[in-house]
Amino acid sequence: MKSNRFIVSAVLAGVSTWLLSNYFQGVSQQRRQLARKKMSKAAVQDWEGEGGSIIDVVPRAVTS
Repeated sequence: MKSNRFIVSAVLAGVSTWLLSNYFQGVSQQRRQLARKKMSKAAVQDWEGEGGSIIDVVPRAVTS
């Protein structure tokens, strides 16, 4: 009986550790994504501030 308790407690500890690590990994990934999004937005704003425009129409070559 005593060994069963040890096995069950070890399994529960392992599962809870795995769930907790997945949670923290998700939080870390969301933070990285937010930072990447902010950097991308700042880069676009800087580029547009230097005279660039993202919505410029590119002229197409007319072929007959």
